[in-house]
Amino acid sequence: MTPFRSCLISGLAGLLLVFSVPLYAKVYQVAPELLQEVRVNKEAFKTGPSADTAFDLAMSYAYSGQIEKGWATLKKIPDYDKEYSSKVVEKYRPLVKDSPRVWKYQFKLAFGYYFMDQKDKSIECFRKVLDIDPKNVWALAFISLIKGDQGHIDEAIVLAKECIRLEPNAAALHFLLGAGYLKQGNFWGVAQETVSVGRLKAQEAMVYGDY
Repeated sequence: MTPFRSCLISGLAGLLLVFSVPLYAKVYQVAPELLQEVRVNKEAFKTGPSADTAFDLAMSYAYSGQIEKGWATLKKIPDYDKEYSSKVVEKYRPLVKDSPRVWKYQFKLAFGYYFMDQKDKSIECFRKVLDIDPKNVWALAFISLIKGDQGHIDEAIVLAKECIRLEPNAAALHFLLGAGYLKQGNFWGVAQETVSVGRLKAQEAMVYGDY
């Protein structure tokens, strides 16, 4: 049996075990104001779908730990406006200049630069988020993701591990580390993180439902 198949089987076996025993892990704590922001933006997108409402919803998902939902929502934006990324930069660059300590402006500007393929500028914005809010684990996570995109796999993994040290109970962060391990060819690491993702996602669903 190849190492890949062995690790894959181990990961799947771990997932089966996760759902056959009680869940004891603590769950990632989403700030109540961010949960409320998600709910408000979901309703806004539902009643008035547009590039703006999709982007606002995607961002509220992104900084509340729902990375998969955030990416899925971002993918809908070109249906409404194929040139929206440049408009994000045009909107948030002056806001950042006028209010440099508002971390959400920096966070959103980072995404504008990312989708304009200006990834170094995106990283710079996320680092400014961390200057404002050193505990913002999601800004650090997106730096890790971009470093992986740029081919700096070892650095991306170091950053992902730091994210998990800061917030060990977020499923999305374990998924991020697992993706880094996959690029690195560390299939045992992939299997371990797969187990963690399954366990933590189940716990998050029990606590938060479909938020």
